[in-house]
Amino acid sequence: DAVDAVVARCVRDVEAIDVHTHLLPPTHGNLLLWGIDELLTYHYLVAELFMVMPCVSEEDSVSVGDAAPSPDDFYGWPKPRQAELVFEELFVKRTPLSEACRGVVTTLSRLGRGEQLRAAVRLPSRPRLTALRDWFAAQDASDHLERVFRLSKLKYAVMTNIPFAPEEAEHWTASPQPPLTPRLKTALRVDPMLVGDWRGICSVLRRASPPHPLSMEGCVAYLKEWVRRIRPIYLMASTPAGFTYTPTAAGPAAVRKQPPAGGGSAAE
Repeated sequence: DAVDAVVARCVRDVEAIDVHTHLLPPTHGNLLLWGIDELLTYHYLVAELFMVMPCVSEEDSVSVGDAAPSPDDFYGWPKPRQAELVFEELFVKRTPLSEACRGVVTTLSRLGRGEQLRAAVRLPSRPRLTALRDWFAAQDASDHLERVFRLSKLKYAVMTNIPFAPEEAEHWTASPQPPLTPRLKTALRVDPMLVGDWRGICSVLRRASPPHPLSMEGCVAYLKEWVRRIRPIYLMASTPAGFTYTPTAAGPAAVRKQPPAGGGSAAE
């Protein structure tokens, strides 16, 4: 019994580390995605929505009364409208049994919003999420982040930081740079280099201060600058479909002299 109690206490009290997330600091404004609409439009839930909601509504007795939207139509909607449809299909018309659905239920329950969730389900029609939206809107983003980490017993999470994304880079280059919460750690993602998005990379190198040469050497210098700036704990990349790496007999020096992937010359 003593061993059981010790193990149970250790498991209950241990703090986890999430090594890959798409979180960003509250200082990054709208790039930090949080709130009921973001919870309900998580891509697992959107995928589940289109699994249970056929395009021909007559084929399913619990599908939307009018014609179900196509994926293109759905993604063209404002985020609140998307969230309302996901909630109606997966939480009102169906019992939320999937892991993704139960994650939403658990999150809202741990935040003390269980009764608001039940009240939303009982409403006769959309919009059902107004009260939950109002609650999230009243929260301070920094305080809410700390609350979520504390309730989930998460020590810290590792972000996905893309120096080639201008909308994110502008926040890291602001001066003075606000302090980063210890709840978030940085990681450097370099997908555009592997995809061969040379035009996009050149655009970023030109806008850098100071500008960097439009070459592989310029890319290397730019990434080293970002390593010094954000001090990432690891490097990450998702390779595109069909990606292969073929070393050359002449070695890396010859590779650096070749035109970058995506067309054009190194001086484009």
